[in-house]
Amino acid sequence: MGKDLKGKELGRGLSQRPDGRYMGRAQVEGKPIVLYGWKVKELKKELVKAVDDLKRSNLLPEEDGTGITLSEWFEEWYSKYKAPTLKDGGSPAYKRKFLNYYGVRIGSKYLSDIRQLHVQTAIADMVESGRSSKSIREATGILQNCIEAAMANGLMRINPVVGTIIPKCEKVERRVLTVEEQKIFLDYLAQNKSWYEELYKFMLLTGLRIGEVGGLQWEDIDFSNRFIYVKRTLSYQYEDGKKTMRLTSPKTENSVRKVPFFGETQKILEQQFEKVKRRKKDLGDRWRKPEEMGNLVFLTSMGSPIGRYNIESDMRYVTQQINDIFRTEALYSGGIPKNFEKIHPHALRHTFATRCFEKGMTPRTVQEIMGHANYNTTVSYTHVLDDIKLKEAERLGDFLENGNNNQTLEYNDVIGIL
Repeated sequence: MGKDLKGKELGRGLSQRPDGRYMGRAQVEGKPIVLYGWKVKELKKELVKAVDDLKRSNLLPEEDGTGITLSEWFEEWYSKYKAPTLKDGGSPAYKRKFLNYYGVRIGSKYLSDIRQLHVQTAIADMVESGRSSKSIREATGILQNCIEAAMANGLMRINPVVGTIIPKCEKVERRVLTVEEQKIFLDYLAQNKSWYEELYKFMLLTGLRIGEVGGLQWEDIDFSNRFIYVKRTLSYQYEDGKKTMRLTSPKTENSVRKVPFFGETQKILEQQFEKVKRRKKDLGDRWRKPEEMGNLVFLTSMGSPIGRYNIESDMRYVTQQINDIFRTEALYSGGIPKNFEKIHPHALRHTFATRCFEKGMTPRTVQEIMGHANYNTTVSYTHVLDDIKLKEAERLGDFLENGNNNQTLEYNDVIGIL
């Protein structure tokens, strides 16, 4: 603490010279600042401003936005503003959302050159490429925050996001396996001795996300009380071009939950345990299971942790094989081949929720099991499949003959209406 000529403390970096002038000193990233003044209060203000200006000049070499592109500013903004507020100091998915939506379209433009038309054109291109309205809004929200910070730092005079319109895209229906499709899928896995047969059955029995399944450890399973405790998720990300794996906390606070054993859950887990045990013995030193990941339940056939890309790839293969079987059958029968629509890991979670509602489970119970923070999210998972629609229509009987309406339909019984 500096002092004036009478010994009174002035504050950090402040002192008084023998000639009566006050001196303020500071250092920003190795660069010194020295200011003088006759009035200590004014000097304090000038020193604070000088420190702030130097910090900004170090961060932003071009303060008018003509020498920094949107992508360059995003990296600065993300590291200084956003990453410190995110879990584990940053989210690769958050960065990818910006880069894959706006970075590839207008990221190379200088901040000073970006206009509303550029943002609106980028939005139109996203719609054309099949991006959903929800995803576009999320990416635009990131862009909005990024640009607001640029304006606060004097890099932009106008906000080109203001006034842009995100059209409402056609709603994409969630993929859910019908009861028949589920049987076809599981029969194929059993007949072809798929390595992931137990994993797929487990997902259909629990509704866990693929990351939650990948991060599940044997210690999380309570066989005595028949509960599965969801405590973590396995995430993949790229750091400096290298793919890395990390066990993190689940998606939301509600995602930390316990899921009861449904049906043959215990049998599936016991089969999985024995299968991995045999495989590990057969591979010996070639077994790849990383010890730092703990005692994972589900692994690849070589012992590596299972990520979304492993399962997506396998599902594409399975779908292709099922359709090849359909085509072969049609060739011999002379009929039209059936088509098994492509599926993705999350489709099994949708299917689980749908089966729960088909069997009469209450939405609140499903909400707890699925780990949804919002009730509406749970309701949006309830698919009314065509066969259920037909049964409900048939149950109403002669719809226009009011005299025959002896039955009354309770709204709570009509499941899945969105």
